[in-house]
Amino acid sequence: MTLTEHAAVIAGGGPTGLMLAGELALAGVDVAVVELRKSQAVAGSRARGLHARTIEVLDQRGVADRFVSQGTTHPTVSFARVPLDISDLASRHNYVLGLLQNRFEEILAGWVAELAVPIDRGREVVGFTHDAAGVDIEISDGGFLRAQYLVGCDGGRSVIRKAASIAFAGWDPTISSMVAEVELRDEPELGIRHDDGTARRGSPGSRTRPGRRPAIAWTACSWPAIPPMCTTPPAGRG
Repeated sequence: MTLTEHAAVIAGGGPTGLMLAGELALAGVDVAVVELRKSQAVAGSRARGLHARTIEVLDQRGVADRFVSQGTTHPTVSFARVPLDISDLASRHNYVLGLLQNRFEEILAGWVAELAVPIDRGREVVGFTHDAAGVDIEISDGGFLRAQYLVGCDGGRSVIRKAASIAFAGWDPTISSMVAEVELRDEPELGIRHDDGTARRGSPGSRTRPGRRPAIAWTACSWPAIPPMCTTPPAGRG
């Protein structure tokens, strides 16, 4: 069996996998990324910005301006629903950058492409075996890769973590949530709606994008007790 070999293979081409790929490429490491998505498109809103320290790291790599030029800077950051002014931080990037994840992933992918890192799209790592010299990596289409190192950047339900029997310690969940983007005829009142019919006003749990009609709202609904606006259980539980 002929194997394509790399020094390192990264499973997952999201923000973490792309950033690691860029770091390794800058260090002269032969690295490749395996990503299930056929493009860098992201379903839904996901993350909505970058914090100051993230932008500082991007600045150290000479690419911060690519992100800043595409977003909006804000001098405050929220902690436990308390706005904190960070404009006096001793940093060139003393702000939070408003920039949707689908955009900053595209920018990261463009930077990684400039570094000549191959991204194998439409496939995913489904298993691996290892020996003293490296790792044989099984791909979803039946192919194999060989690497000295395999890095799992494939999310909270990581195939790599589970196959390596790496524990994900913690407590049993007390609440599960769904996030949905819906179009509404009227702009809703801000707040969290609980299963028992109560509401908490002014909470960031439900937000709207200002200046848009129909309004776009984010609402958290707990499971299994589902209020009328949530008609299906969250996918991929467990």
